[in-house]
Amino acid sequence: MLVNPAPGALGLSHVVLSARARRHEVDGFPGPLSIKSVVRGTAEWRTEQGRFVLDPGAYLVLNEGRCYGMTVDSDAPVETLCVFFRGGFAADAAWARSSAEGRLLDDPETPRACTFEAVETLRPRDGLVMPELQRLRAGLTAGGATALWLEERVHALASALVRAEADLAGTAARLPAVRAATREELSRRLRRARDAAEGALGERLTLARLAREACLSTFHFHRAFTSLFGETPHAYVTRRRLERARDALVGSERAVTEIALDHGFESPSSFSTLFRRRYGVPPREFRRAART
Repeated sequence: MLVNPAPGALGLSHVVLSARARRHEVDGFPGPLSIKSVVRGTAEWRTEQGRFVLDPGAYLVLNEGRCYGMTVDSDAPVETLCVFFRGGFAADAAWARSSAEGRLLDDPETPRACTFEAVETLRPRDGLVMPELQRLRAGLTAGGATALWLEERVHALASALVRAEADLAGTAARLPAVRAATREELSRRLRRARDAAEGALGERLTLARLAREACLSTFHFHRAFTSLFGETPHAYVTRRRLERARDALVGSERAVTEIALDHGFESPSSFSTLFRRRYGVPPREFRRAART
């Protein structure tokens, strides 16, 4: 695995790009299979599938050959951590996960027909991929990471990604549709609406607007979204706004009122009420405690 190498290494070796910037722009880059994450702040990735705004609460997987753009535009430094896999590596991990031990002993090489393709959607913090990203970053930050340790981390990360992909496919079974193809299409539309919500948390969001993103009626959208994600659209949006505002309280010097309005809350008082209900203390007290 290479850490912050020249761009020509992408796809040929495993690569980790760890960077901090206030302004950065990438346009029209067709990369290998990769995991995008943000350690601090927010950054935007764009593909023909849509716009994805990431913060530390989510990650994004982009498939090999996907042409994308990326923008960082912030008054405070934004820290990103992106992992690019060597071509075919995730397919190896998928083959190892799906094959019996006896077959792996007899035929350790991955068949050429074995492929891996991820669903390109924002993935909230999970117990599989995110912990591996955190271990990787902690090791790089501490220094002294050996080549063997880095190889172990990328193997663990690929295995976690394959497991997360299987879990993601399994969530569609929660939807009340008879045909598997219908569930898959409905799941795809709902994730598109959720991704759109993530990119517009500071704006006025309505059920009708989100339903339009999913090309569904408001009644169908509300019922299906709740079934798939385990919370209503309003609960989801409120939770994510509070999480973004919490990070802004700790990571910036901006006024609480400004943070509240910029993150989509109707008033500072409603923000304070919702924040205290979720985190147990008012925003200003939370900020003081986080900095002591």
